[in-house]
This record gives sequence, C-alpha cells and structure tokens, in this order.
Amino acid sequence: MQTWTAEMWQAALIGLVVGFVIGYFLLRLTKESTKKQVKTEAELRVAKEQLESQKQQLEKHFAESADLLKSLAQDYQKLYQHLARSSTQLLPELNDSTLFQHSLLDEKGNVSPSKTEDPPKDYSEGSSGLFKAER
Repeated sequence: MQTWTAEMWQAALIGLVVGFVIGYFLLRLTKESTKKQVKTEAELRVAKEQLESQKQQLEKHFAESADLLKSLAQDYQKLYQHLARSSTQLLPELNDSTLFQHSLLDEKGNVSPSKTEDPPKDYSEGSSGLFKAER
C-alpha cells in the first residue's frame, strides 16, 4: 500500500479548493440566468393571458356590434315601411309627389331595392395632378 505524501495532500487540497471556486462561479452564473429565464417565462405567460383576454373581448365586441347593427337595420326598415304606408293613407292628395316612392314597396309593404338609380361612383372623372388634360 502506498501512503500519501505531503505533496499529494497539497495537490488534492488545491484541486478541491479550485473545484469549489469553479463550482461556486458556475453556480452563480447559472443561477442568474435561471432567474432571468424564470422571470422571462412569467412575463411571457402574463402577456399571452392578456392577449387571449383582449382577443375574447374583441370577439365579444364585434359580435354584439353586429347584432346591434342588424337590429338597427330592421328597425330602420320598419320605420320606413310605416312612414310609406302612413303617407299614402294620411295624404292621398300627394300620391304623385310623395316622399316615399310606391315602387320601393312590394305587395307586402316591404322595401324592395330601387333599380332606377345608378350606383354611386367612387372614383373621379378623368386624370388629376400632372396628367390632367388642359380644358
């Protein structure tokens, strides 16, 4: 059996100390990056929850808006039909120049789309700017 000499004990002790020092610094470095990683993951989770909440609120908002607009259109149609019927009943002498055209109402009193009007143009006539022709 071999006995340990003083130099061997010194080398083992120095290696042990150096190992502890290196381990301490590695632990310290990885501990901070782990903290940052955990913090970033928590922030990401919160951001995803907020985004999902906002998405649900937007879907609810647009669904409710669509329902309200549908109701508004139906109420407007009912009002128009009422005014058209009332104008013919209350003011029969103005049948030729009435505000509400009878051709817009079908046999049931519902509003039918007018086919005599041209659709609106959403463009300008001719060129504009540098390419505008002199008149």
